Amino acid sequence: MTETRTLHDVKLQNGAAVAETPVEDVFDDTYKMKEGPKPPRMLVWRNIILMTLLHLGALYGLVLLPSASVSTVAWTAVCYLISALGVTAGAHRLWSHRSYKASLSSAGLPRSLGNSMAFQNDIYEWARDHRVHHKYSETDADPHNATRGFFFSHVGWLMVRKHPDVVEKGKKLELSDLKADKVVMFQRRHYKLSVVMLCFVVPMFGALVLLG
Repeated sequence: MTETRTLHDVKLQNGAAVAETPVEDVFDDTYKMKEGPKPPRMLVWRNIILMTLLHLGALYGLVLLPSASVSTVAWTAVCYLISALGVTAGAHRLWSHRSYKASLSSAGLPRSLGNSMAFQNDIYEWARDHRVHHKYSETDADPHNATRGFFFSHVGWLMVRKHPDVVEKGKKLELSDLKADKVVMFQRRHYKLSVVMLCFVVPMFGALVLLG
């Protein structure tokens, strides 16, 4: 297996590039899927119900959109951008792949708040699952294995129990960088409260109170 190291993991020493701790996000071609029947799918009804309610709410929002004020639509766009950056620039590029460094005030804290607003699992779990996805892409150890279908790879994987190989490989990943990150672990400890506040209360408060 060939390891990869991102820009964050390389430092200059006497003019030469020296690799630091690797991020395990490159495909492991030594992994072999087990032969025989696949384990049965176990539905997670809490997630199924929650996903259904969220999407019904989104459809209802589209019905209300023509009657919304310009300021409300603008506020919606702001919340969308904040949450999108929390996932793309935060959980993905900063914490999963460590593509760049970020101070607490300039990016770390704001992007953790954006990640909570996005409601896509806490940063630690998001980054762990994404590293497993890259390391074992399109195999049984991939959390959203695309060979199991379009729906599964986008939404369905959140509605069933993870394949045992996903759990096993996820536990073996080197995640010391995430565990040492105070922002990541603080958000993980208070994730449920942060989601309630940032994904639901703050957008609603902004539209009702600040914008009338």
